[in-house]
Amino acid sequence: MPGSGNSASGTLQVGAERIALKHVFAVLEADMLAGGDKEKLTVLLSDLPVPDELRKATDDWRYWAEGQARAGALRGVIVTIDPATGTWNRGDVLTRQGLMFYTQTVSSRGTSSFCFEPAAPLGEQVAGKVWMTEPMSGVFEEEGPWRVEAEFRAAVLRRAAVTGVLTGAEAQSSPQYKAVTAFLAACQKKDLDAIRNSVDPNSSEALEQMIAGGEEEALEILAAMAAESLTLALTQVTIRGDSAEVELADTKPDSETRQVLRVVPSGGEWKLAQ
Repeated sequence: MPGSGNSASGTLQVGAERIALKHVFAVLEADMLAGGDKEKLTVLLSDLPVPDELRKATDDWRYWAEGQARAGALRGVIVTIDPATGTWNRGDVLTRQGLMFYTQTVSSRGTSSFCFEPAAPLGEQVAGKVWMTEPMSGVFEEEGPWRVEAEFRAAVLRRAAVTGVLTGAEAQSSPQYKAVTAFLAACQKKDLDAIRNSVDPNSSEALEQMIAGGEEEALEILAAMAAESLTLALTQVTIRGDSAEVELADTKPDSETRQVLRVVPSGGEWKLAQ
């Protein structure tokens, strides 16, 4: 059974629609909005469970959730909690447009309409309840305001331990970085066959869905993305067992532009993963 020992109950109200939240998935991951140096606790509350094979600390579950949401097969909300302070102030709502980001900036915790009350200290498990003191508008322009109220308990999945950090010439010559440059070069050239060959099997489905929506437009988007990435410099390659994170950054003073691309071994080669 998915998430054995996990439990969730509650509702996501979107306009006049009420969605029963019966499943939970929790993972501790890098907080890219904080530069990637901090971690965030990400909790998915949904009406369907995350498949067993995707219940791990990678982005695979997130791409699955977005695809299912766009197809109208999955509803739910992602709650992002700061593990250091136990506060919740952002996340994503699953819609037919995919994952719609929401956030709230307040001057003090007591004035936030997003409330998280942990039932125990955050650690190997997360348990507690989330609720909103008032609905939030802006995410669902056509469907109306939304709000969530739920209780949950879940084991917290964590990323694999770092097994190596490469910098300088070692990073430049690494197969992990070469996998990233192969993908970016293929995108820049709009070479669809080369793009397909540079991604891992788990990413192929998302790529094909993107292409099916309009090949020319998809290639333009990928080329623009690659052009931006290729202006950035390689800073380091972090290896976590059977996956690696290739970090690119703008090295100009005061710039905070940064990208992290994940690669995994596939068929004896490293390839870009979702």
